Amino acid sequence: MNRRDFIKQAGCSAMGSTTLLSTLTSLGAVNGAVSGNLSNTKSSEDYKALVCILFSGGMDSFNTLIPYGTTVGGDNGFNEYKAVRSDLAIQTVSSLWKLNSTQCTGFRGLPCNYSSFGVHPSMQGVSQLFNTGKLAFMSNIGTLVEPVMNKTEYESGLKKLPLGIYSHSDQIMQWQTSVPQSRDALGVGGRLADLLNASNTHQEVSMNISLNGKNTFQRGKNVAEYAISNNVDPGNVGVSPLPSWWSNTGSITDLRNSSVDSLVSKVYANLLQKTYSTTTKNTIASFDIFKEALKRVPSITTAFPTTNLAKDLLAVAKVMSVRNDLGAKRQTFFINYGGWDMHDNLVNGMTNQLTVVSQALKAFYDATTELGIADNVTTFTISDFGRTITSNGLGADHAWGGNTMVMGGAVKGGKIYGAFPKMNVTSNPQNISFRGNFIPSISTDEMYAELALWYGVSPYDLCYVLPNLRNFYTYSPNNYPVGFMNFSATAISNIDRPQSCLTY
Repeated sequence: MNRRDFIKQAGCSAMGSTTLLSTLTSLGAVNGAVSGNLSNTKSSEDYKALVCILFSGGMDSFNTLIPYGTTVGGDNGFNEYKAVRSDLAIQTVSSLWKLNSTQCTGFRGLPCNYSSFGVHPSMQGVSQLFNTGKLAFMSNIGTLVEPVMNKTEYESGLKKLPLGIYSHSDQIMQWQTSVPQSRDALGVGGRLADLLNASNTHQEVSMNISLNGKNTFQRGKNVAEYAISNNVDPGNVGVSPLPSWWSNTGSITDLRNSSVDSLVSKVYANLLQKTYSTTTKNTIASFDIFKEALKRVPSITTAFPTTNLAKDLLAVAKVMSVRNDLGAKRQTFFINYGGWDMHDNLVNGMTNQLTVVSQALKAFYDATTELGIADNVTTFTISDFGRTITSNGLGADHAWGGNTMVMGGAVKGGKIYGAFPKMNVTSNPQNISFRGNFIPSISTDEMYAELALWYGVSPYDLCYVLPNLRNFYTYSPNNYPVGFMNFSATAISNIDRPQSCLTY
């Protein structure tokens, strides 16, 4: 193992869960190759940011987006929903926030099944964003290696399926990598940064900024995350004081003791100390850049709630506000808002959680409008998996496809993209369980590919960002994977080097 591999791959693997070493690793690996010609954007400012919010634990997203209109066959959608969800269902249609003029697109030949939709009673802010065209839903989306159209194909054994479909650890990783046949893939945000990070002026600070320490989404071949807290006042930016093992004591001693007299142990310890010494120099440089930039954060008058998710999004808005001081043309942000593994107490739990989400998303969008960058920022949500539509008596269990949200000024909002599944477990060809467990109609690849094209990735580099994309989509002018982004202000470059689609 050499020093470069140690920085890029290990992330101090034995201690890689700490924010400190995650940050240090990030700062030592920020030399990406520029993919596309970023000057080809026609917007007033050549800046774009992606904000990924992970709802870890597996959100019950069939209680966020709820049908209430008639079905394709003429049945009452809300009655079907109530019948199958029983004690988990919202009990009155009047309590839903109605989505106006809902257009549900269908996908890959599959119908949308319902004519009208509402959102959970706690999601007023989301309904406002949707109804003003600033937010869209991705319906029945999930991890796929290749298209699986029905239960027969699923059971045939002829289709490649994701590893550990119902496993939290597998699915939470696969949503971040979009390579569900591997447990050791790079993250989508990391691959984006490998291609585009060099466009940013200050290479000491990664274009990937995490509010949740080390994560898979932002891990690339050459670029990792720069971890910060949500307290981004100038006096609080940077890393913790030097640890006790700076002078070869403390954790280093423990590390050696764990494999007594082992040469490997001694080499690892020395390498860790040398790497820490070098990356600390970079840390000081990045600290100074961040600290000076954050002195210029303007007053943001948009009111944010005091929840942790809202605090994280306010911190993101503040960092975006000094993007020019940071020399940033491209940035990704990663947030984790957990607490969704509700095998019981689902009704009350969802009410509390969705209130936090809806209020925080509305405040964040309003803040990007205040800062004049609403068209430059796209926020999207991901989760481990959907949950069963039938009740286990107290809550819902692990399933597969679910619903996510995409928000921003460049989003073609006010629509539901995908094939919302029929809420009837006996007459749905995509249902693979008596519990109501749906094969996804949209792959994570297709959602990420559209975001990547908007972000400025050349079509010829999409295969590096998303190795499985060729199973779902081939680029051609004015043909986009799903259709939820507005490309009117972006010229897609067709002149760049191809990458290997076989690189995970």
